[in-house]
Amino acid sequence: MTEIKSPAVGVVLEVLVSAGDAVTAEQELVVVESMKIEIPVVAPRAGTVSSVAVERGAHVKENDVVLTLD
Repeated sequence: MTEIKSPAVGVVLEVLVSAGDAVTAEQELVVVESMKIEIPVVAPRAGTVSSVAVERGAHVKENDVVLTLD
């Protein structure tokens, strides 16, 4: 299991995947806005989303887990 973490303090603009979705390496999973910059959070490897820990509009801190991959 791989935890995918927020790269910065910000607000979740989009959640692009759901639990159970198959993803490819480098696929965008979540978009976080920090200081008016949109930062895509991408999959480090192919896998299946096991859980999503955030929703649109959620405030996140740097290194908060946004989702997990199996």
